Amino acid sequence: DDRASPAFRATFASRSARLRFASAPESPYARAAMSKRKAVNAQDEWKQNPMQAVNNHKFLNDANDAVVESLVGFVQAHPNCQLLDGLPDVKVVVRANTLLSNVDKNKVALISGGGSGHEPAHAGFVGEGMLNAAVCGDVFASPSVKAVLAAIRHVCGPNGCLLIVKNYTGDRLNFGLAAERAKLEGYKVEMVVVGDDCALPPPLGVAGRRGLAGTLFVHKVAGAAANSGLGLTAVKLEAMQAAACVGTVGVAVAAHTLPGASAPARTIPPGKMELGLGIHGEPGAATVPVTNVETLVGTLLEKITDTKSGYMKCLDGKINPPKTGLEKVATTEVNPPKPPPAPKVAVMINSLGATPSMELHVAAKAAREWLKNRGLNPARVYVGSFMTALNMTGFSVTLLSLDQQRLQRLDADVVSAAWPLVARAEAKMAPMPEARRDVGQDAEVDRVAESKARHAKDGTEPPKPVTWLGGLVLKCVTRAATALLGAEKALTEADTKVGDGDCGATFARGAAALLLDAPHMCDADSARDIALAIGLTIRRSMGGTSGALYDIFFAAAGVAMRDKDASDPKTWFLGFEAGVFAARRYGGALPGNRTMLDALIPAMEAARLKVAEGRSSSGVEALALAAKAAKEGAEATRSMAAGAGRSSYVPEHVLASVADPGATATATWIAAVADAAAEYL
Repeated sequence: DDRASPAFRATFASRSARLRFASAPESPYARAAMSKRKAVNAQDEWKQNPMQAVNNHKFLNDANDAVVESLVGFVQAHPNCQLLDGLPDVKVVVRANTLLSNVDKNKVALISGGGSGHEPAHAGFVGEGMLNAAVCGDVFASPSVKAVLAAIRHVCGPNGCLLIVKNYTGDRLNFGLAAERAKLEGYKVEMVVVGDDCALPPPLGVAGRRGLAGTLFVHKVAGAAANSGLGLTAVKLEAMQAAACVGTVGVAVAAHTLPGASAPARTIPPGKMELGLGIHGEPGAATVPVTNVETLVGTLLEKITDTKSGYMKCLDGKINPPKTGLEKVATTEVNPPKPPPAPKVAVMINSLGATPSMELHVAAKAAREWLKNRGLNPARVYVGSFMTALNMTGFSVTLLSLDQQRLQRLDADVVSAAWPLVARAEAKMAPMPEARRDVGQDAEVDRVAESKARHAKDGTEPPKPVTWLGGLVLKCVTRAATALLGAEKALTEADTKVGDGDCGATFARGAAALLLDAPHMCDADSARDIALAIGLTIRRSMGGTSGALYDIFFAAAGVAMRDKDASDPKTWFLGFEAGVFAARRYGGALPGNRTMLDALIPAMEAARLKVAEGRSSSGVEALALAAKAAKEGAEATRSMAAGAGRSSYVPEHVLASVADPGATATATWIAAVADAAAEYL
């Protein structure tokens, strides 16, 4: 059956009156076939990510209608685009007709396209300064000759049009045949094929290098050239020159899943990643162990710039050996010779679909540093999703060599849905404001940070405790921080079930900072200063709700302990009590809401009577009782309904499987402090 589904026909017919369609030759209303489907059997187990094997649902109506419905939604969202009225056979996005004619008689038109599944490519780059039309095929399938020819007829004017095609056999054939047919009709058409893949060494035979995200740089350069009024020959020449100066390599740890499939196209083993894979799920050139992003980005850039492959000859002689050690030290000459300007390059860090912005920007930072360390100037850095592979978990790195004209083409104005505005200079840090010291004794002065800076400047070791209070602080803080670091995995697993999964990492960051800062706290001479120092360290390092609450906790504790005797257990209890009340007041939670208060409050009440006894041993005994009560309170949260925090959105049967992570972390550090104090005192 080659007809569209009844549901889709009805939906499409009801909406077509509201869409902006441009005229195109009539075509049969054929079903949008999903070609090249290579997904594994639905019963196969995806071992890389068991959670996704269970929940691999796609937010679609009918997988066979996904491409057409997506394009309809796209033009409804972006006023500068419209569709040719030839769906579902002819899927062509063009610039919205704001003139009396579809054709700009004074400019060369640009057309590109390819299979769908690479969004925002190619429709996202239709607009003033880039493409005039994007021809879309089915998922990972080349568009038809009919569709390409319709695009040419719609946008090509007296100055002709340029087809920019990624180097895949289907694209070359269909775009090429459409170009030849258009020439028979009297249109001036030229074609540039882009192959920017640097993963495999030459020779590559007839197929040649694949077209990847570097094609988008060619779009931008050629689009700006066409928009400036250059003729077809000149625009083609700039496109060819850009294509000769661009290289791309990709990496992924998980393959894509096709619409309608319940499992990914293939499995990449856990702990492994594929280097040099294509944007259609083709296996990579090599499978290697995963590594940190700095090393990985360096590997990708080394592959792109490898002189043995000769793919980036435009950079031959321009890349220096990496600077290390003394080479990075500035010269001591009074009037050193001015070095020549560093060769400029543009970098694109492109998500392959499922890689989040945070990870992409970490990769961008690593790429910038790698290039600068080798004498290149990353003049423009583009970060985001530009040419994806459905939901593949990975990214690609693209490098474009720049001359002044090509840089101007990148900076030329563009109006499209997906081309970003990027920085033209490297951002500089804004200075941190200093704490005021003229508002009384409670002004927060970070003495730990001052001590660290002083000892670093002098090249001296951190201070050693010289008083019993300093020794107690060092031992307790160190023991508590070590315990929290040891609990990171368990806290993360628990928070993954009932929260956002960051509890372990949050407490681990605070604990690591406390380990570094503890030696600089041991020369404090009052309980107040110790509490404030701990709070400021937490403020600098933890973040999140837990970090804010503990910052409040220790700030309130410091105020309550001002001018109190640090050798008296009652002083520390007053501080603890004030901290609990402040956390409750500002956090808004109540006892029984399944939060850290359900460990803090039982600990406070358990210690209260013991501290009141006033004996020399009452402090240690009170801590032991507090630790026991905190542990019991944390365990009791299993049976509580969450009334605050992200756990309040989690079903009760899920909450019952694990104690509250914040309460567990609280019980962990209280127990560690109790043990350390018992040993020291």
